[in-house]
Amino acid sequence: MISDYENLKKKILHRSKYRGVKELDILFEKFINKYSDILENEDFHELNQLLDVPDSDLLYFVLNPKKVPGNLKNKTFYRLLNL
Repeated sequence: MISDYENLKKKILHRSKYRGVKELDILFEKFINKYSDILENEDFHELNQLLDVPDSDLLYFVLNPKKVPGNLKNKTFYRLLNL
């Protein structure tokens, strides 16, 4: 039986590949390729929070990291920036 955690993980990994903005698709694909084997439960929740941000806002934050709201300033966001 698949746990709720495994279902969440699969959902997040799928969502990260199909953002709709090519630049974000590429960025998240690189992130997943680099970190998917070491992501922990908290990391998946941070990633899920980032995936809930509208594409235009997230792209703006990636391009202007000094303007990132406090709730998105986390380990996962900074990993994404440092690819």
